[in-house]
Amino acid sequence: MRRAALVVGLLTLLATACGGGRQEGGAASPAPPPVQLQGRVNDHGTKDLGSATELEMKLDDFYFGPTFVEASPGATVTVELENEGDVPHTFTVESLGVDETLQPGDRKEVQLTLPQSGVVNFICRFHVGQGMQGAFFFGAGAMTQPASGQSTGSYGY
Repeated sequence: MRRAALVVGLLTLLATACGGGRQEGGAASPAPPPVQLQGRVNDHGTKDLGSATELEMKLDDFYFGPTFVEASPGATVTVELENEGDVPHTFTVESLGVDETLQPGDRKEVQLTLPQSGVVNFICRFHVGQGMQGAFFFGAGAMTQPASGQSTGSYGY
């Protein structure tokens, strides 16, 4: 009897010690995003490009993967876009004059020359209100503002 109580006590202690970083209900605490974007963001990961100049980006219903991209200031990056979703999406970077529409299954390549500092927000014009946005950034902790004229509607898709 005493041995069983000891085993139960040790298991309880072990479960308590290993339970850090969990929210109520047993779900893992999500990591905070590297930059704060205004509005809803469907976060599907962060990619650090390091010195790389090419990036594969998936557009799906309704997120970009990766959502956040750490890049070198002033870098020219070739972004290989693929719409894996069931509806049309855009890859729109208003601050850089980029606006590409991709139908389901489409692939496109765009080249971006990033600024020396700040955060460069990208959106899907059709689904930004549903959280389809992300950003290129050069250091954690920055915050972006929505681009002027940026829609928050869904355009019926």
